Amino acid sequence: MSEAAPSLPPLNMCTAVLAGELPTLAASGAPPDWIKVTPRGRVKTRDGRSFAFDPEALVARFSADAVDVPADMNHAIAILGAAGKPAPAIGWAKEMQARGDGTYARMEWLASGKATLAARTHPYISPTFPHDAAGNAAWLHSISLVAAPALGNMPALAAAWADGNAPASVAEALGLDAAADEAACLARLSAIRSEFVPLSLFNDAVATLNAANGTIAELHTAERQTRVATLIEDALKARKIVPAQRSQYEALCSTDAGLAHVASLFAATVPNLQPSGLDGHVPDQGRNDAERPEMLAARAARYRANEATSGRMLNHAEAIRFAHENPTAGR
Repeated sequence: MSEAAPSLPPLNMCTAVLAGELPTLAASGAPPDWIKVTPRGRVKTRDGRSFAFDPEALVARFSADAVDVPADMNHAIAILGAAGKPAPAIGWAKEMQARGDGTYARMEWLASGKATLAARTHPYISPTFPHDAAGNAAWLHSISLVAAPALGNMPALAAAWADGNAPASVAEALGLDAAADEAACLARLSAIRSEFVPLSLFNDAVATLNAANGTIAELHTAERQTRVATLIEDALKARKIVPAQRSQYEALCSTDAGLAHVASLFAATVPNLQPSGLDGHVPDQGRNDAERPEMLAARAARYRANEATSGRMLNHAEAIRFAHENPTAGR
C-alpha cells in the first residue's frame, strides 16, 4: 500500500481516544503488532457527544482506498499538517481487521514510534476520523499516541474536533478566532491559496522587471553622458575652463550630486580666458601659413613691443591675431 495519507473530505473531523491503553510491550521489548483503534457501535463522550463505529465498513474503506493510515503523536498530522507545519509519522497501519469489540490495525512502527512506546509517555490510542452529522465514522484518517484518554472506566473517546469545530491551534495559526469552525478555516485556506501565483509566472514577472530596470539604467547612463558632454562643451566654448581640465570635470560629474555641483560651479564662473580670434579662422591664400607657431609668437611679441613704444597697448591675443593677418608685422 502507498504510505500517503488521504486528503480530508468535506465532513466533520474528530480526533479521539477510542481504544484505551496500548497493550504492554513484549518481554523482548518489541512494540505490539495489533492495536485496537475504534470500539464497535455507538459510544458517548463525557461532554455529551456521541459517535458510532462500524468496524466492517471502516475495514472495507481501508481496503478500497489502498492507503496505509499514518500514526503520529498528539494528532500532529491532523492539526500541525493542516497549518503547514512538520508532522512526521511514527508508524503505519498496514492492515485492518473487524473484530467483535472493534476495529484493529496491524502496525509497522518506525524508530520514533518504538522509542515512544518503550518510554510509555503516550500510552493511549486516539484516531482521527471524518464523520457525518449523526456522528457515524466514515473512515480513518490517522492514528495518534496521546497521554490521556477522555473517558474513565471504558476505552472510549477523548479530545475532539467534532461538531464541525476546528482545534483552536489551527484557527489561530490561520489568523482566525480560536472558536472558528471548520468551514471558516477551510475558507481561510482557500483565500490564502488564492493569494499565491504560479512559480513560473512569478519568475517571468521578475525577469521582465529586471530587464526593464536594465533598460532604464542604460537610458539613465546615456542621458547623463549627454548632459555631462553638453555641460563641459558649453564651459569650454565660454572659456570658463581649458581642455586640460575636461577629464577632471567629467570625473566630478559621475554622480547626480556631482553633476549638479559642477553645473552650479560653471553657472557662477565668469570667462577668464581672452579670445584668440583664431576660432573658426580660415587663413587667406598668400599668407605665411607655414610659419611655425613659435615664430608667429615671436613676431607678435615684437609687434606688441613696437606698438607700446608709440603708446598703443595691445594684449597678446590681439598681437598674435594682427601678426597672423599681416606677415610683415614684427619682422
